[in-house]
Amino acid sequence: MNKKIILFILLISAFFASCSDLEDIIDVSELPPLQTKKLLILSEGGMGLNNSTLALFDLRSNFKDLDYFQTTNNRGLGDTANDILKYGSKIYLVINGSSVIEIINVENGKSLKQIPLKTTDGKSKQPRSIAAYGGKVYITSFDDTVTRIDTTLLSVDGNITVGQDPEGICIKNNKIYVANSGGLNFMSGDYDKTVSVINLQSFKEEKKIEVGMNPNKIYADSEGDIYVNIRGNYTSEPAAFKKITPSTGVVSTIENVVATEFVLVNDKAYILLSEWGKPSVIKVYDCLSEKLTTETFISDGTVIDNGYKINVDAFSGDVYVNTSDFISAGSTFCFDKNGKLKFKLDKVGLNPCGIVFLN
Repeated sequence: MNKKIILFILLISAFFASCSDLEDIIDVSELPPLQTKKLLILSEGGMGLNNSTLALFDLRSNFKDLDYFQTTNNRGLGDTANDILKYGSKIYLVINGSSVIEIINVENGKSLKQIPLKTTDGKSKQPRSIAAYGGKVYITSFDDTVTRIDTTLLSVDGNITVGQDPEGICIKNNKIYVANSGGLNFMSGDYDKTVSVINLQSFKEEKKIEVGMNPNKIYADSEGDIYVNIRGNYTSEPAAFKKITPSTGVVSTIENVVATEFVLVNDKAYILLSEWGKPSVIKVYDCLSEKLTTETFISDGTVIDNGYKINVDAFSGDVYVNTSDFISAGSTFCFDKNGKLKFKLDKVGLNPCGIVFLN
């Protein structure tokens, strides 16, 4: 078929797609880099030690700067960085202990603004996770709220109360989904068990869905199903991996799958299971076929101890695993889509967590 005809068909198809579908394609996902040339790796540091870092790695030249933010801005990043997000021309860094959102320029890493997140009585909100949609970014915080920031004005323009100690957040089909963990109640064992569903337009909570004790990360697939890992209470209540079907409200347990951490990219859930004293395991769950397609993703015999966080390059399919023993600087392993080790970056930072892929 003539290329011009194919292009015309694609344009007509896009024209007749619903507005919400177009927004999902253009705004929520943002096209990944055609070829990742640089990595920004965020490391939490130690709680209360004020030693969070942002490292830069150039994959072409092998140049590295383990304290890129410090180098670029002549100051430290802050205390306990928990999440990172590239949205448009800016990168948003969620600094939990310092209770700020640090916003930097994608091109040069220069700080554009710090937004303090405080309660009405001046206490720290303790931000945790971030998501973006429609020119806004949304941040969960341990004061039981979600905060909305306007990305043009770079200012807070809304807060909403959800469940206890919200962690993960995702946005799909004009709804915001928030995993309410109750994680700060670990001593009493009084964990939350719910996911809040928020109307994107009104920015009001519509309902809570009970999913299981101590929900953590949460993502949506292209069909609108929501996936969440349940951490339990680490003793009598086991961890689990669950799916919410928004159209019916049904919560189902995915059998024989446990996720310490996971990320959902291109309709595949990349699941990291780390157990004390055992090598970490990566599994792949296909969200469309609803099957565990890969029991052991690593195919070349590489052993990962202390797997901490998992990230995936959406374009190449490369899988990145950060490690942490909570004492020394962790490493980053990069595997190709077939599970073979491409490279390893040593000592990237203490408790490395999020990665941003740049071209």
